[in-house]
Amino acid sequence: MGLSWLSAIKLIPWGDVVQATPGIVKGARDLWSRTRKAKSAVEAQEAMPAASDAELFAQRIRQLEAEQLEASQLINTLAEQNAQLVATMDRMRSRLRMLTAGCVLLAVGLVALWLR
Repeated sequence: MGLSWLSAIKLIPWGDVVQATPGIVKGARDLWSRTRKAKSAVEAQEAMPAASDAELFAQRIRQLEAEQLEASQLINTLAEQNAQLVATMDRMRSRLRMLTAGCVLLAVGLVALWLR
């Protein structure tokens, strides 16, 4: 079991993962900070007399659209990384099958030599 995990870790393109990580973390932090700011802005607007409900509504819609776009970009980046990991694991699985077949053939050969 440990050998398969070790092989999986070796096959992962860690350079790509490490390069992409700061961007993902920054995007997540920016999204979180904007969400908190939006919440405080809504609370502040509720406390202030409304200039125009239509203006506030339109502004809030624009803000939500921008946040949704950024969230979808973050999700897309995570999905791409997940696809890379899945492809690597698939390659590992096929290599493990070949290794298992080789070990079985070797064991059969050794048994055949021993029985001679």
